[in-house]
Amino acid sequence: MKRRFTPWLWASPTLLLLLGLLLWPAIQLVRLSFCRGGGGRSGFGIGGSFYQPGTWTFDVYTQLARDAYFWDVLGFTVWLGLVLTLLCVLLGYPTAYFIWQLPRRWKATALSIVVLVKLSSLLVTVYGLKLILGDYGPVNRFLQWTGLTNTALPLQSSAIGVVIGETILIIPYTILLIWAGLERIDRALIAAARGLGAGAGRSFVHVTLPLSLPALATGTLVSLIWGLGAFISPYLLGSPQEITLAVDVQRQMFENLHWPRSAAEGVALLLTLALLVALCALPRRWLWKKSGLEAQAV
Repeated sequence: MKRRFTPWLWASPTLLLLLGLLLWPAIQLVRLSFCRGGGGRSGFGIGGSFYQPGTWTFDVYTQLARDAYFWDVLGFTVWLGLVLTLLCVLLGYPTAYFIWQLPRRWKATALSIVVLVKLSSLLVTVYGLKLILGDYGPVNRFLQWTGLTNTALPLQSSAIGVVIGETILIIPYTILLIWAGLERIDRALIAAARGLGAGAGRSFVHVTLPLSLPALATGTLVSLIWGLGAFISPYLLGSPQEITLAVDVQRQMFENLHWPRSAAEGVALLLTLALLVALCALPRRWLWKKSGLEAQAV
């Protein structure tokens, strides 16, 4: 009996930390979303008190359901999350595979380049992108110099800038997760396939790719989570039309001082994230079993 509870005893500090920093704030967020605002009768006053403690109402959710602006923001948030996930996977898998194929002495250098963007401040990175993607930045100057365009392209304050900026911020996680999964593949299996007459393409399709699918699914899931919660790039590189729920939550709380609406939008973001993650987790479990790696952690 004592051995049975030993793992729980060792894990108790982490569990208490998660309960205190994640579960309890989430419960408070849900509770706040059912309070009345601090403004007029409708609860949507700007500049008044933050909310009315002890009140219970569904008014905020009712108004969100009828608010076209909210649905536009939610739609753009989901669209951005899916686009970022697709780009990170399409660009991240070949990069991770390339690093995996490098000689051992070059892998550390390649991985250092991948994580370089995460070693600097996010604000520094994004403001650097604003200069690079600006109307007079090197990208637009190069495009005009080559004759590909006569005028500067709207690479910032647009959806293009948001996608570029957020992809740069997310893709290191995707590359590292996929690379870690590739590193767990026994290269003897590939050598055996090549010895049986399979070419490089067939050995990749029938050996490497199936064994790396769990890592690919994990990288996809993490990319989706980061994409749906995008804040920095939409806030600094987007226009008023490229607003995500994360950005609007911040604006409702700190600019409009409407905490119940901010909390309700936060709950909507969490539910959307949970739904999409659940949809992605179903094929991930199937891929995990299909690859025969149930006993391994990818």
